Amino acid sequence: MRPVRVLVHLNNLALGGAQLNAVDIARTLRERGHEPVLFAQGVAGPAPLVDIAAGHGLDVVVAGGPDTPHAEVRRRLGRLAAEHGSQLLHAWEVRAARNAYFGPGRYGRLPVVTTFYGIRMLRGLPRHQPLVLGLGALMGDGRAFGHRDVSLIEPPVDTVTDAPGAADGAAFRREHGIRDEELLLVVVTRLVPALEKDAGAELTVDAVRLLDDPRVRLAVVGAGPSLERLRARAAEANEALGREAVLVPGQLADPRPAYQAGDVVLGMGGSALRGLAFGKPVVVHGADGYTAVHEPGPLVEPHASRCMYGFGDGSREPAALAGQLRGLLDDPVRRAELGDWGREWVVGRFSLESVTTAFEELYGRVLARPGGAVGWLKDLEQMARFEFAKPAGLRLLRR
Repeated sequence: MRPVRVLVHLNNLALGGAQLNAVDIARTLRERGHEPVLFAQGVAGPAPLVDIAAGHGLDVVVAGGPDTPHAEVRRRLGRLAAEHGSQLLHAWEVRAARNAYFGPGRYGRLPVVTTFYGIRMLRGLPRHQPLVLGLGALMGDGRAFGHRDVSLIEPPVDTVTDAPGAADGAAFRREHGIRDEELLLVVVTRLVPALEKDAGAELTVDAVRLLDDPRVRLAVVGAGPSLERLRARAAEANEALGREAVLVPGQLADPRPAYQAGDVVLGMGGSALRGLAFGKPVVVHGADGYTAVHEPGPLVEPHASRCMYGFGDGSREPAALAGQLRGLLDDPVRRAELGDWGREWVVGRFSLESVTTAFEELYGRVLARPGGAVGWLKDLEQMARFEFAKPAGLRLLRR
């Protein structure tokens, strides 16, 4: 394939799954001879994703701050597209898709591909531009919402850098006072209410408290608006158990040592996939108190089709999770078998190389037959409604 100059519009600059996926795909594209450049709207406070991208030799252009008007963000996006000589714009998630549509993609002047890795289909995305979904469970919804060109490309895992022995787990244990004989549970997540990520971490704290096993420690790695609440919950658990069973060290720019250090990984989405890539048994988190061991059997495809996510019955009681953990912690042979199986499963289905190839093929198809002005105009009424009419109506209702 000929080199492509692709402008990648990140959803935001947080250390979330979709953003890290976008950076990983962009760097792999560059290694294959393509010319990606990354764009994002600025945030209030640190933007560690910029440093991560720079570490891979990628340029990230940050436009304004979180309160910069959309029109100005789109103007800067268009200017970057012109300076870069972009042949295609790859928008990640809803806001980026709208910026692309009303910005440099206006009138179909620049082909746009949108990737949406959410767990529930959203309206307000262009229906006559190529849409990539990361969850097989959403393919039917995407077509039902009127999207004419929908592809499934599941989220990637770098199975070279995320691999057994690729990070120093022993150093992580030493730093946090975790002895070799102790069994370490690891949660790496953004501590935010979205997708109930913070609820999964809190449920795990409660399960460790219920287990009351002196061998077991838990490390929750991550940051976000729910961090202090989680630390308070951890302090309560530690006081009840009479020891430092739960550690909440905060966010790590490189969480790989935590994955490597763990005996069991708990989480959802890309974090669960990374745990599998490190050869660890994984317990999947989800909504409404969902937890389940990822193992051969009937749950494999439902987990994969929802990107390692599930839906519970709303009980949110820690007893079920404590039982799942007990079954793993008391059986080292089972942990080893699940770790080997999970590593092989991820490599075969989610490797970064195969996912990047799928995007290359999509880019080639889009560039060969760009949608042009006709497709853009077909979406104008819907996009204007979601961009202008709906927000104006909501403002009037609040008065």
